[in-house]
Amino acid sequence: MYYDEDRDIFMGKWDNCNVAEKLIAGIKEYKGIFEKIVPEKVIWDLSSMSYIIPTELQNWILDFLDIPACRHGIDYKVAHILSPDIYASISVMNMYVDGKTTFRPHFFSHENTALDWVNLTTNGPISETETLPPLLKVESLLNENKGRITLDVDSAEVPEYLLDILKVIKNRRFFSTGIRNYMQLTAREKVILTLILQGKPNKNIADILSISCETVKTHRRNLLRKLQCKNMNELMRFQIFL
Repeated sequence: MYYDEDRDIFMGKWDNCNVAEKLIAGIKEYKGIFEKIVPEKVIWDLSSMSYIIPTELQNWILDFLDIPACRHGIDYKVAHILSPDIYASISVMNMYVDGKTTFRPHFFSHENTALDWVNLTTNGPISETETLPPLLKVESLLNENKGRITLDVDSAEVPEYLLDILKVIKNRRFFSTGIRNYMQLTAREKVILTLILQGKPNKNIADILSISCETVKTHRRNLLRKLQCKNMNELMRFQIFL
């Protein structure tokens, strides 16, 4: 790990990261350095990473590193250079499909593209020329009672398309479980959930419903428990049911 002071870019590379202990040690070392310099740009080189990060460790990384940075209002650009090991790459991408952090990292296949992006003045994707939509092919596998969807895309665009596909899969899973949890709410809880998701503070909700702020706080806790959410970011996903 090193900090390029001239370009204000922190560069981290995961070499021989094949067990949880090495990853945790590296993350702790990075956080100590990051909090001293607070760079605006970060590039993680995962090109040699073959370790598939388990779900529990993904959540630990978010809780230990990314979510606290967002709470402190730290706004920085993060680029990941992905590993050829597709499953290792997916385990990194999975940390960001739920929107638990306020920043959205971008994923790249090559270092030069990652450097170009972090040096842009905006957070949007690099778009030097207008690109054609990907070639989509759908096959019906009648003998197996399955279907196959194929996308032909430029190799440089594979990481971003992969992230979007992961989000679609995650949202489908969330919808099936989320609707069951949502339907268990009482009518009053649904009203309070609507007001919360509209961004109204406890005092406003209390005035609208003629209840105390403490009662609103109790409802908030009950909603998080019933909807199986750890925080407000997860609760925001239930907007699709309102």
